[in-house]
Amino acid sequence: MGGGQFGAVFRVAAIGAVAAVVGIGLLPLPTGAGAAPAPDPKQAANQAAAWRQQLETRYDQLGDQINGIHLKVAVLEARRAELRAITGQRAAVAYKNRDAKMRAMFEATSADDGLRTSQLIDVANGALYQALGDLTTLNAQLTDQRNQIEDQRKQQQDVLDQINAGSEVLYENVAAVMQTLGPPELVDGMICPLPGSAYANDFGAPRSGHTHQGNDMFAPTGTPELAIVNGNVTYGDGGGGGMGAYIAGDDGNRYVYYHLSQYVGPPRHVTAGEVIGKVGSTGDATGPHLHFEIHPAGGAAADPYPTLQRICG
Repeated sequence: MGGGQFGAVFRVAAIGAVAAVVGIGLLPLPTGAGAAPAPDPKQAANQAAAWRQQLETRYDQLGDQINGIHLKVAVLEARRAELRAITGQRAAVAYKNRDAKMRAMFEATSADDGLRTSQLIDVANGALYQALGDLTTLNAQLTDQRNQIEDQRKQQQDVLDQINAGSEVLYENVAAVMQTLGPPELVDGMICPLPGSAYANDFGAPRSGHTHQGNDMFAPTGTPELAIVNGNVTYGDGGGGGMGAYIAGDDGNRYVYYHLSQYVGPPRHVTAGEVIGKVGSTGDATGPHLHFEIHPAGGAAADPYPTLQRICG
């Protein structure tokens, strides 16, 4: 890392180009590419965290769009299979009827019968041409949808590249903040679950198939995670949340910790500030962080940001 009081380098040139990719508002970050100490690592880390959350929202939105296009492609492919079967059948009929029209005119017992038979054959041939036309149109639609998927995937990769590019400034400044930390402080019976971490108010932000039910707190892999209150901690798989820790607080609330890299200790009664796990990126995560949730009275998740601001700073 670079020199300076905190040993952190605030490099944001890679982040500054994000607006052109994702169409989001610029935060007041420096745009110089040189190595210089961050005058306020905590502010720099939180700004980088805010950028990352906007990027992750865009990443998931693109993923949802891709999934939607895949559904359209599946419908179009099913319809194409039907049209191929229809055109095959109608082509066989048209082949059999290739000389029938002339025979019908000459072999008919009356002019009216011959004309009706000829008209029926024309209708059959017209149906074939219509089916072929529909099939051509559908193939063009499929090509367009697949091109859209490719374009969306490129945009999604661009966003992921921006997330990765911004990771250095985020984690370097978090590390600088952690170098200055003292012992965790008890505030209103609570202790910050991840002291020194960077976080932003991303509760309710769009995510793939749902909204974000907590706040993401960024810190390097292996950073200790602390029990926010006294209570009973259990551990288990959190699906997309990866390795999870769950505290049934003595205060009646439930607290959720996701994406852990390691559990610390067995299920037990813990005291606020006790280490219960370590930061990781298990499950559906683009980098190491703690996804933290508060469930008042064990019910639906509530925005933890005001609580985190009060106890974490």
